[in-house]
Amino acid sequence: MNSAKGNKSEAIANVIDAIGAAIGVEKVDVCEKCDCAEACVAPSSTEDVSKIVAIARKNNVKVVSSNNPSWAIDGTKCGNSVVFVDLSNINSIIKIDPVSLTVRVGAGCKFETLAGACSEAGFTLGSYPFDWSSTVGAWAVTNGIGYGVYKYGNSRDNVVNIKAVTENAATIETAYDNIGYYMSGYNLTQMFAASEGTLGIVTEVTLKLVPKGVNRRFSFKFESPEKMQEAIKKIVQHPSIKPRNIIWCAKNLTIAFVLDGSKGSVDLEEQSIDAIMEKIQASKLDKAEACKVCRVVCGPKAPKAAKAIIPLHNWKSMVEACGNKVYGIIADRSTAYVMSQDEKTLMDNASKFGGRSVVCESFRWTPSKPAEEEKKSFKREVTDEVLSEIADIVGKNNMTVNGMDLLLYSKDLAPLPKEAGMAFKNIPDVVVRPSTVSHISQIVKIAHKKGIPVVPRGNSSWGLGGCMPANAGIVLDLASKMNKVMEINTEEMYVKVGSGCTWKEVLDKCMKKGYIIGSYPSSFPSATIGAWIATNGMGIGSYKYGSAKDNVLNMEVVLSNGDMLETGDDHMGSYGIGYNLNQAFAGSEGTLCVFGTVTLRIYPMGVIHPLAYSYPSLADMHGTIEKIVNNPSIKPLHIAFSDELHFANQRKAGIKAPDVQSLLLLTLQGDKAFVDRDLAELDSITAGFGGKRNVDAISEHEWDERCYEFRARKIGVGEIPAEIIVPTSQFGKFTKECYEGFKKMKMEAGGVIGVVVDRNTVMFMPYYFKDDESLLGMAAFAFNFYLGDRAVEYGGRTTGFGVFFAWNLDNVHDAATVQYMREMKTSADPRDIINPGHLVCGNTRFGIKMSKQLMGIGSAMMQMMKKLLPADTTFADNKKRFRYNEVEHRKDADRTHKLGDGTQ
Repeated sequence: MNSAKGNKSEAIANVIDAIGAAIGVEKVDVCEKCDCAEACVAPSSTEDVSKIVAIARKNNVKVVSSNNPSWAIDGTKCGNSVVFVDLSNINSIIKIDPVSLTVRVGAGCKFETLAGACSEAGFTLGSYPFDWSSTVGAWAVTNGIGYGVYKYGNSRDNVVNIKAVTENAATIETAYDNIGYYMSGYNLTQMFAASEGTLGIVTEVTLKLVPKGVNRRFSFKFESPEKMQEAIKKIVQHPSIKPRNIIWCAKNLTIAFVLDGSKGSVDLEEQSIDAIMEKIQASKLDKAEACKVCRVVCGPKAPKAAKAIIPLHNWKSMVEACGNKVYGIIADRSTAYVMSQDEKTLMDNASKFGGRSVVCESFRWTPSKPAEEEKKSFKREVTDEVLSEIADIVGKNNMTVNGMDLLLYSKDLAPLPKEAGMAFKNIPDVVVRPSTVSHISQIVKIAHKKGIPVVPRGNSSWGLGGCMPANAGIVLDLASKMNKVMEINTEEMYVKVGSGCTWKEVLDKCMKKGYIIGSYPSSFPSATIGAWIATNGMGIGSYKYGSAKDNVLNMEVVLSNGDMLETGDDHMGSYGIGYNLNQAFAGSEGTLCVFGTVTLRIYPMGVIHPLAYSYPSLADMHGTIEKIVNNPSIKPLHIAFSDELHFANQRKAGIKAPDVQSLLLLTLQGDKAFVDRDLAELDSITAGFGGKRNVDAISEHEWDERCYEFRARKIGVGEIPAEIIVPTSQFGKFTKECYEGFKKMKMEAGGVIGVVVDRNTVMFMPYYFKDDESLLGMAAFAFNFYLGDRAVEYGGRTTGFGVFFAWNLDNVHDAATVQYMREMKTSADPRDIINPGHLVCGNTRFGIKMSKQLMGIGSAMMQMMKKLLPADTTFADNKKRFRYNEVEHRKDADRTHKLGDGTQ
């Protein structure tokens, strides 16, 4: 270590000495002539980084890292008195996991090293920076655009998990390596993945892997920018063409395409592109020319350039305004990435055409730097004065304090006896029906001033008490007035809706125009847009288009102080603008803000073709599912499974259901030629594992019934699913755990159903029948606890928290990560008014904390008690009690009745 004497302040000298003593003097270097830092430190582990941050914090010295030297981890621009953390020694490839299709790597590892190792293992990275000498950590925090972005998304879309050291020197993990991050609390992965290094120092990153197929590139020459624009529009509006990259150079009037996937898929994709270009009279160039275009735009030796993004529909106007001296890539269906050597001309025109720079200069909102909060004592009461103020905002007809009305808003779908609600002040003081974001803002400002709880509510179709008041207050009924489809823009491919609009309303209106929304919940006839995004839910379409968060372009939200905030942009993707607020609020379960409007991506529909395959059992589907998730090209819209028990119980309840064994539903969507190709390959895959294709009538029936999984409850019983996610690799084994759980807990099994959510995540929803009319019926929840415990042993977990399972947050994350989430809630909502008592803090009205320890004991006792109780027979009892099938019985009897000749 160099001497700490010289121009260094005494404080810095002390910090340097302390860091040297803590992690080793050989890792510390004094930067006497460095303008950006006074000490350079090269840690070799996350533990080293934590020690560095702790020492710097104690001495009030800023810390920056090689992930992004421009920003300190306290969220401020780099200044004087700085310790620079060089992460180049944390560069190992920790694990390439061919089962989970992920790779965990040190933040200092360079992409040229990582890409080579992944290729040797038979995989490729989805997207990566144009400069292969960039490090993984630097790429992960930028929310940047790179190679492969059109097909696989940008940096944030390819990050699975992040290990980081926060400003408080705590080490957190934002998610999981082997399974998707759904319904698991605040979306820290997406916060850190676009933080520019301001939330902490990222030390390890887990990235998605893609099964390697063939790679092909070719390019076309055009007559004019108009023809180029026409070609781009036809490609982005095609339901199935999805190149890895679309690279363009206006000066040369060329567009290059890079395709990857299975050979059959790539062949068909190239043929489809050729057909489009032939109609536009574009000339196809050889491979060498395509490579040349790629190198000029995004090769490792590409010239330094200014960068901007613009709405794609303004591409031609932008190109012409810049004198054709621009080049770039198509980032997504609505966004063009534009580069130029002339920064001023580029930025002037980008602003003119609705675009902006991709260099983050400021943050619109931060979850970690709250304004100074004046300490006050609040009565938190809804007084007559408060009611009068609310009436002035929305009108007396749009609010109610009627006792019966309030009772209706005191719970959600959870079938709990009234005794269970006694633990909370679940009856609100007033229900308000706002019709604009401004209404929400004004009401929240009143609540903030008085410290009154505000509970956002959709159609209450969840079952964990997510919209149940825990401490009375104001319920905002968003489904009554803010339920409209405001705009469908088919050119820019987005739909703007009120947060209280149902998914069915949006889907129906989009489909009439030939488009679909990416994914939606199975409860879509009643579930609302804002509520499902708030849970970070998974559902129909998630396998192909991602979860709720992945399809959000923009939202208007109201923060805890009543401020209104736009999280993104209706007309283009959110790249390089700081925190990824579109996804940051997903998973917050209504505890960070109130959603006002939501702008979602929509996609060209093409055809939708469901396929149903029968198997002897769910476990027999394992090989088929494993083969599909490892296929580089086949991406069904939806993958669902149901067992024989599920169909048998539906028939017992008098519901039309196919007489089949366990059923695998694979739904394809896209251009007919692509669907037909995938169909043929799926027939081959399923046959190889004993699957038998059913007639189309069955597959179409099951697709139509995709939102009615629990019809059997019409017999008059409670029917509850245990929502569990486990790694896809454990599918076969975990199906057996579901049936074992039914036996051990003496459940009256309804069936085992579920969906494959993504390449490494499957959601099981084994459901059972229970008595909703007695307090003893709550003992059935022991099955949920039991299966949740078993899921952990398979690398899985339960999903969702609400108010009843808020304590479980401590089970699905480590202590430091949970503490970070709680600090995030306190920072964003210091007066604890937005949906208090949910997700991060479960307290009863009596002040008893629903802690992990207390509820863990309760869970164990409930499981033990359930094993001692008699077996459940609610379904059978109700079937007999209500003589549900008496009509069918009489029909059978009539068929055997002998008619007389009229003389008897």
